[in-house]
Amino acid sequence: MDKKPHKKKRLTRDYLIRATYSYLQRFATTEKNLRDVLDRKVRRRLMLSGEEENADSLYEEAQTWIEEIVTRAMEQNLVNDRSFAAAKSASLNRNGNSRRTISQKLQAKGVAPNVVDEVLHDLAEEMDDLDLDYMAAVKYLRKRRFGAFSLRHDGVDIIEKELASLCRAGFSYQMALKVLKMPRDELEEVMYQAGS
Repeated sequence: MDKKPHKKKRLTRDYLIRATYSYLQRFATTEKNLRDVLDRKVRRRLMLSGEEENADSLYEEAQTWIEEIVTRAMEQNLVNDRSFAAAKSASLNRNGNSRRTISQKLQAKGVAPNVVDEVLHDLAEEMDDLDLDYMAAVKYLRKRRFGAFSLRHDGVDIIEKELASLCRAGFSYQMALKVLKMPRDELEEVMYQAGS
């Protein structure tokens, strides 16, 4: 059997609009990330279109389309960096990520540093008297079964490995040492206060 040749797919404004809405139905995103996603789609579509001779002019035209589409998505409140950052930071904190890790992940997604600081401040206020990193460190211990949650016997090498893991996860040395030395009932009390 002969294979049919692939139909060449053209890059159009309508294609980018459909791709945007399809993406936004599945994922919450930031302005920068949406631009990056659409730019990758444009590059991929240009490779499939077979129009190498005028690819540069099509790419430039597509960049103006991307600007229009992203602006319209922001006007319709489909893309909102602040609400994305608030939801993502709460989720990351619930999973035991440190303040530093949350900040880095949000900035990697294109959230402005001042928005990240505001969102982390708001998250800390929601936690009342609990320190954001303290609570996250306790959750990290439970998740990884470190410290008092460990099933292994205490040993110097195990404690050093757990301490190193906490530090790599973005927690300060003092915080890591503090939570590793806490008894299980105190750790569970912190988790109860945090509501997890």
